[in-house]
Amino acid sequence: MSHARARYAVFLLLCVLFLLVAAVPIAASDLFRQPYAPAWTTINRTLARFDLSYNPPGGGAPPKWPNWRDPSGGNMYYRDVTLTTADGLNLAAWYVPALEPDAPSIILTHGLLASKWAFLKLVPWLHEAGYNVLLFDFRGHGGSDKRPTTIGPEEVLDVQAALDWLEAKGVGDRVAGLGTSLGAAALVNTAVQDDRLDALILDSLFADWGDTDFAKGYRLPPDWLVPGVPSPEDLMPRIHVPVFIIHGTADILTHDDHAYRLYNAANEPKQIWINDSGHAWSAWTYPELYQEKVLAFLKSALPD
Repeated sequence: MSHARARYAVFLLLCVLFLLVAAVPIAASDLFRQPYAPAWTTINRTLARFDLSYNPPGGGAPPKWPNWRDPSGGNMYYRDVTLTTADGLNLAAWYVPALEPDAPSIILTHGLLASKWAFLKLVPWLHEAGYNVLLFDFRGHGGSDKRPTTIGPEEVLDVQAALDWLEAKGVGDRVAGLGTSLGAAALVNTAVQDDRLDALILDSLFADWGDTDFAKGYRLPPDWLVPGVPSPEDLMPRIHVPVFIIHGTADILTHDDHAYRLYNAANEPKQIWINDSGHAWSAWTYPELYQEKVLAFLKSALPD
């Protein structure tokens, strides 16, 4: 091969490599933003086969999901509900009513790649404490209609659909939201637009999406993965309801510094609890303490 042809072949090879590298962030972004895509099924099966997980090992006890398929497995009456969002999506939901007709309500909002099923172990003690409990699958998750996640902004419509449903049933006067990660971000985004949320419990929430190790772990700029994610830290000063921030020092996705930043930006009344659990693991690492602290906060935030 002549010297000129060799140089031309190297040039073509470099062009192909450049195009392949350029395609990586696009493909990764599409996978990340569409957890319902078929690729995630293959990923999850592979992880399960090798006993691996995209969740970090963190600290303390990892989540242990109940054997129940729905709230009836915990001896609770519930209703299968379909919520309809303002942009026309149907969301799968469960509603567990309290025994008292004038009871306050709790909306549970799950994290990325999870579903309402992840909160099943919280429902019995919330129900026993006298709260109506509504938990649903975000768009693109579980049994809900498939749309890419936006890590907060469009999920506002999902939370508002839950608020609309509670209001229509006459149990929307006193409502708190308890969310983990993505679910917490959705609650913050909703609270600055909708005054129907009377208290927020924010578990493992990032202060700024661009500072998360989860995004950095993809070795790609966070805005390539999910662009336009608002900063909860910037939104907190606009929220004027009681806030309870929960975080773990072993959270390797979102450093516990995020919790302090959120707390400093929040208005009073506010509380913070930092423990040594992993990402969104506080309820499993310290179940009794988690229950005690959450119920005490709700009692003060949603008085009779």
